[in-house]
Amino acid sequence: MAPVLALSFATSATASATANTVHWESFKFPGNCLSWEKDVFGNARLSNLRECATSNRLDESQWRGEKVDGNFWTYRPSKPTQGGWSNVCLTSYNTLVYLEPCQDGNWWQQWEEKWENGHWRIQHRGAGQVAGYYLDTNGDRIYTEPWNNGENQLWR
Repeated sequence: MAPVLALSFATSATASATANTVHWESFKFPGNCLSWEKDVFGNARLSNLRECATSNRLDESQWRGEKVDGNFWTYRPSKPTQGGWSNVCLTSYNTLVYLEPCQDGNWWQQWEEKWENGHWRIQHRGAGQVAGYYLDTNGDRIYTEPWNNGENQLWR
């Protein structure tokens, strides 16, 4: 499925089949998005859910989705003030979600977008016991869990 465009909080088609700017707004916590921030060294790191911001010069709720393998995507934080995209990717290992340097073919950095009943579910590719877990939040933390049919695993 195609990712949600970053300029809209509603579902829309992608402009490209291979890359697009996206944001993921929590269904359970409206107005709050999957976000990143800079650490003390100026590097991007995953933050807790934050207010969705699409008008700031540096948009911490904006990601670049790049299609990498079949239905799978990688997500990199935006860095428009530095003229491009960072070289770190949204990663999950076991149930932890964080950013680490992007690596071609790394299944721990690949995600599948599933559109169902007016919402997105973002499934982690992973491997082993945690393969197929979904991006999840309790409002404070971001993690992956098995599909539980809960609103914390729905995104728009």
